[in-house]
Order: sequence, then C-alpha cells, then structure tokens
Amino acid sequence: MIFDFWQHTPEALQQITILFSDRGTPYGYRHMNGYSSHTFKWVNDKGDVHYVKYHFKTDQGIKNFTAKTQDEMTVKNKDFHTSDLFDNIS
Repeated sequence: MIFDFWQHTPEALQQITILFSDRGTPYGYRHMNGYSSHTFKWVNDKGDVHYVKYHFKTDQGIKNFTAKTQDEMTVKNKDFHTSDLFDNIS
C-alpha cells in the first residue's frame, strides 16, 4: 500500500526518489546541500502571505565517499560527520 501512497502523492514520491537516488554518501555535513521537505507559510504584520521553502547550499562544494571509503570510515569513526563538523567549526 505504500506504493499507492507514493504514486498518488507527488511530494512523497519526490522525497522517496531523492532518498533512493545515486547521489552517494555525503562526506560530512559540510559537503552536502540541504532542502526543506515542507513549505512554510509566512505571514507578515500586514497580513501578506508568502510560502517559503528552505534551501541550504554548501560553500565547501559537494563531496561524497566511495562505497569502499565509506565502509572504512564506518569502522574507523562511526561519528565522522559530527566530528568533522565540530573540528572545522573550532
């Protein structure tokens, strides 16, 4: 039944298509773009309505692990994404 949901809900189908795409495994949070799944309704003090989706673009560039290096990193440091971000902030 999940396939019926995806078929009849375009926004869900778009999300699952991204999830199962060949984008690869990101080399940490710094090297991936982020997109909001939902659209937010912003209303200003005049009552004007604006619909907003967030798009976060990386300044460091897109970088992915290969399958082999991802497997090696999982054994070496399973929290690589968090430690990479922490080390580069400090």
